[in-house]
Amino acid sequence: MKELIRYEKYSRKDIHDVFSPDTNFTPQAGSWGLHGIIRVPGTKHDYIFLVTYGKKQSGHEFDENIDENGILTWQSQPSQTLDDARIIDFINHDYLKNNIYLFLRASEKENYTYMGLLAYVDHDNQREKPVYFKWQILDWNNENLIEVTNNSKTEETQYNNFDTKKFILELRDENEEYSYISEDRKGKNTKDFYSNRNINFEGEIKKNTELGKKGEDIVVEYEKTRLIMEGREDLADKVVATREIAGNAERFDVLSYDKDGNEKYIEVKTTKGGMNNIFHISENEVQFSEEYEDKYYLYRVYNFNVKTMSADLKIIKGAISRKKLQATNYTCRIGGK
Repeated sequence: MKELIRYEKYSRKDIHDVFSPDTNFTPQAGSWGLHGIIRVPGTKHDYIFLVTYGKKQSGHEFDENIDENGILTWQSQPSQTLDDARIIDFINHDYLKNNIYLFLRASEKENYTYMGLLAYVDHDNQREKPVYFKWQILDWNNENLIEVTNNSKTEETQYNNFDTKKFILELRDENEEYSYISEDRKGKNTKDFYSNRNINFEGEIKKNTELGKKGEDIVVEYEKTRLIMEGREDLADKVVATREIAGNAERFDVLSYDKDGNEKYIEVKTTKGGMNNIFHISENEVQFSEEYEDKYYLYRVYNFNVKTMSADLKIIKGAISRKKLQATNYTCRIGGK
């Protein structure tokens, strides 16, 4: 099966084989052979965007581009309105919970380039058939610039009065349905949508960083509680987030112990979405997990919910094997083939 690697070239069949390897592909037929928007099988809010510059469909010529900051200006299918259920889903897209994969090509004669994951920035609330959107390409690399136009957006995350000792890690599976447009995503009129006002996307990066720190903190409390229950209060006092220890922060996230006093090197990956959401992991982290396989643990904290002060946890012990993870240039999901 072909792996998903950023900036690599893919045909429609290749893309099908990455996301739906157990089904048949028919050229020039069905969603995989024809459509520009495909929902990822087995998910409710994950999508694939297949974009061809200058493509014409139903009398509409698509005018899509990417600016130097990785902002994609994109149009939906010509038949879609602002009330369309899928459009509402796009407007409510939360990149921390769900994934939209962007594949782009300059002409129909070429294969697509996988550009990465998208985060919602804005939409034009005055035009439809098609609906106009702006998306941020996450982890954008300026060296892969394709075309220049505009800029990005911010969203603050607040964890006021956040108490890790009251946070509960438990097994729970929630599926969220979108039937409305949230107040902060009403969009802009056409004039403002095309204005040159800069939108600072650094707030999204800060949001993700804060989420990661909170995930590490609740794992610290989880490990302390576990050790106390095992009668090792002496070891519980030594559990710590490694960002507080000089020189260790880039190797793993939490230093803990088993009941026999052996060290545990814990890498924490936190998401508001489900367990199978994609997460990023560096080559150094992969190598470290292989070097210390007997001590290495991946803690996947998912369904993270500040309001209910709860999340779910999956623990994987040992080296980060590509047999357990679906590798996408060290962007991974648990349970991949």
